[in-house]
Order: sequence, then C-alpha cells, then structure tokens
Amino acid sequence: MRTQHQSMSSSTTKDLRSISIFELSDEELRERLRPTSERIKQEAFAKNSYLTYYDKALCPDTTYAIHEYRDRKELVKLENGKAHLVKIL
Repeated sequence: MRTQHQSMSSSTTKDLRSISIFELSDEELRERLRPTSERIKQEAFAKNSYLTYYDKALCPDTTYAIHEYRDRKELVKLENGKAHLVKIL
C-alpha cells in the first residue's frame, strides 16, 4: 500500500509547494505564487480598491507606479507620499 507522501512524490508533475522558494526558477516561483496573487487581486477588486506595483515596461523610473483597478490601469507619479495621475493606460 502506498502512502500519500509516496503517491505525491512519484507524480510526474512536481509539487512546487514542496520545494524551497530559493530552488525555484522564475517561472516556477510565478506559478507557485499565482493562486495567492489571484486571491489578493479578487479581494481588492471586490472592495473597489486597487493594486499598486512597478512595471519597468510602463514606468519611466521608480518614482512612477501602476494602480490597477478592476476596470482600468493608471500610471501615477509618486511624490511626497501621494500618487498623482499621469495617464489612464
């Protein structure tokens, strides 16, 4: 009779939860964090809130950030602890 641990470890797809985050590739880490990220995103949007993040493809430098709402994204400039709308993306 096989134990649950033996069954899980013999699976052809590797269980990313059983590997240290320091041993994961960038893609594996993204995949491992995807469910948590999606949950946080849905919780924020359900509260009519937004997510803030830096995207080097859209932000000229680190004084800019993206505010992502349920229905839009905005490029904002961060100054003195406040976000100022630059443009709707």
